[in-house]
Amino acid sequence: MLATATPATTMSPMPSRRRPKSSPAPQSGTQPSGASSAGTQLSDAQRFAQSLRESEEADRRAKKAAADAKAEAEQAKAAALEEANRLQRAQAAHQRAVEMVKEAKRTGKGRAEADAAWREAKADLLELETGKRPAWAARAAEAAETEDASADLDVSDEQPADVD
Repeated sequence: MLATATPATTMSPMPSRRRPKSSPAPQSGTQPSGASSAGTQLSDAQRFAQSLRESEEADRRAKKAAADAKAEAEQAKAAALEEANRLQRAQAAHQRAVEMVKEAKRTGKGRAEADAAWREAKADLLELETGKRPAWAARAAEAAETEDASADLDVSDEQPADVD
């Protein structure tokens, strides 16, 4: 038996539109923000020039931001290097102070000076490592200020001499 063919639906040579046709949008409602309210519209060349200017300005801002970020990174790198150098100098000073204390103990001379040098070096090292100076270590500047203040108090206690 032969199969009987059913007639297939015919396809049109062009596909149908999926969207209905619409009338072109009115140009008066789509004015750029730079256009005046008097109804003047920017020509294509003017819009292109404006777009080009805005693009160039954005590129300049991006370059400036990149340069600023690079400069900031360089400053951070220099600060980190300086901090590392300060820490290394403090560690070396602390090691010298420890050697001075050992030598003072061995010889029995200069013990107080060596101990004071060790305390100062240790306080400086701890301050650099932790960011906070130990409570037991007064700064040299603070000690000098307290001595100056006490000297000022002694001077102010004196009575002024009569110069008649």
